[in-house]
Amino acid sequence: MNTRSTKTIRSVTDFTLSELLAKAGRDTASSQEFVIAHKGVSQLDAFLFPCRIDAFIVGIGTRGETTISLNLNEYTLRENTLFMIAPQNIIQAHANGTLEGHMVVVSSQFLQRMNIDMKHLMPLMLQLSAHPSIDISARESEELCRFIALMEHEIEAPTSAFADRIVSNLFMATLYKIGTTVEHYLEAHPEPANRKPDRADNYFRRFLQELSRHYKTERSVGFYAQQLCITPKYLTTLVKQVSKKSVSEWIEIYVVLEAKTLLKYSNLSIQEIAYTLNFPNQSFFGSYFKRNTGMSPSQYKASDGSGDEGGGHFSAVSDKISR
Repeated sequence: MNTRSTKTIRSVTDFTLSELLAKAGRDTASSQEFVIAHKGVSQLDAFLFPCRIDAFIVGIGTRGETTISLNLNEYTLRENTLFMIAPQNIIQAHANGTLEGHMVVVSSQFLQRMNIDMKHLMPLMLQLSAHPSIDISARESEELCRFIALMEHEIEAPTSAFADRIVSNLFMATLYKIGTTVEHYLEAHPEPANRKPDRADNYFRRFLQELSRHYKTERSVGFYAQQLCITPKYLTTLVKQVSKKSVSEWIEIYVVLEAKTLLKYSNLSIQEIAYTLNFPNQSFFGSYFKRNTGMSPSQYKASDGSGDEGGGHFSAVSDKISR
């Protein structure tokens, strides 16, 4: 029987908000589209291995410290840290500390139903992309926590005809408050006058966006160059210039990270994982995995993963990536 054509295989790294709730399930005020978590933000089990969630996340650290990886960059979260994560970003919470705080997670469906003025929010979204984690003042932290407390109160209140509208508007107000906070941060931390994103930076960002969408099925430099309407040679030059890594290395990072996650956290067979990642057969997948990790898929699956920090690639690679 052809397993690839008769069986639906879904990566465990992709979560909807309802699936995350099933894993978190503690100390939360929640619906199926909106969750507020208190304390132990870094201990959400779903984030202890690299994953994506189809939701927008915003949090405030109030005590303690921990490290997270976001799109291959490390960020330290501590007291009075504001952190924001857009849908479909790759996130991992490292088990190296405990961060207490408040976190709001909103499903993409909830965001789509909101009557958002994107003309005014688009600059904020761009700022969040460039600054997913910033240190803010104790006063700003306290003010944002009050906004979150208001949302929690409305979520826990008895259902009413206006409940959804109230929560939507409170969340929108929170976004605008975050926008003001980020503006204050940028005023206090101006970019160096001689440092402006150039063409190479923009192409590199676009390359990573395309890679995050297609790495399970496409592993050729030519495909990504075509997506960006440039030549493979030019793409190779730009990516190497910005990140000190080649296009092929970035593709391998994404594929091997996904393979490790599936081997450790899914119940898929090695053959099914090979098909999920678009390898022609298990043998090709095994050779690719061993070439990049020094272990066969079965050896890695049986190992305890010690010394394997999120696939070995979730480290700060270059300041240019987060600009």
